[in-house]
Amino acid sequence: MTDTGSTTHFASSGDPVLDRRYGWAEAALKDGDAQAAVEILDQTLSQAYHFTAAWHLYGLAQEALGHKEDAATAWRQCLDLDPNDHFGARLDLARIGALPAEQATSENFSGALFDAYADRFDSHLTQTLHYNAPDLLKAALVRCCSNAGRPFRFDIVYDLGCGTGLMGEAIHEQSGFIAGCDLSPRMIERARTKLAPDGTPLYDKLAVAGLTAFLTSRPDASADLVVAADVFVYLGELAPCFAQSARVLEPDGLLAFTVQSHDGEGVVVGDDRRFAHAESWLRERLVEAGLPPVLVEPASTRQDRGAPVPGLLVVAEKR
Repeated sequence: MTDTGSTTHFASSGDPVLDRRYGWAEAALKDGDAQAAVEILDQTLSQAYHFTAAWHLYGLAQEALGHKEDAATAWRQCLDLDPNDHFGARLDLARIGALPAEQATSENFSGALFDAYADRFDSHLTQTLHYNAPDLLKAALVRCCSNAGRPFRFDIVYDLGCGTGLMGEAIHEQSGFIAGCDLSPRMIERARTKLAPDGTPLYDKLAVAGLTAFLTSRPDASADLVVAADVFVYLGELAPCFAQSARVLEPDGLLAFTVQSHDGEGVVVGDDRRFAHAESWLRERLVEAGLPPVLVEPASTRQDRGAPVPGLLVVAEKR
């Protein structure tokens, strides 16, 4: 059992026998026997209705059997038991079309996911997934600054979803002051240990916070660059973040980010439980926020099972 504020989510039933059954069901589903997983979980949940993790697994097993309505019912039960959504049930509901993607952001799930990932984050991204978002964003900013006849230099930078500091490392030489935020305390701990080439801390300020909450805490017109390297894949509705980015940027300040994208309309959640934003949707939201894009181009920031993941590289300017 884990307490978070006024709600409780249950990763365990509290009964070792039922927890073992959960493990059997998990193994059965992994081995491709979704029916066996459902039968085991039916017995488990009849004795431990509060077992949130089992409800989430039950939804995955029902989905594997093609029973999307039963899967949706199970994931809604997850949310009834755990409104703070530590298991990412909203993402799964959106993935099968049972919830609008813009409503599916699960900050608690994302924070827990990256807490567990922190120790191997850098090596896994750069070596296994061939992650290159910081380099792509830096090159795009060089081009945009050159085209506008402005120096490639930023006095104050806000690095949204900074993780362990890969974007900070890429942009540090061109930055006067860098503040970063991330939902994961362990990611922030890793970023805090990193040093710039001159031996000073890589980041001047770090905060455990969501993107929009962090921006809301910043003064008006207090930065000339807001950057988000591959973090919007964990956020469905971006309009509040765009609006706050516009508020904190100085006139002519830049917002630079990467996203996963798709050929349809609006926002979707893919099988990887990440958000993909259509180009037309992004352009509309950016213009509404007073951040018309100056660069939008296809770019893949990482690979999935050896294939490039479709995405977009975007730089917008405060007007």
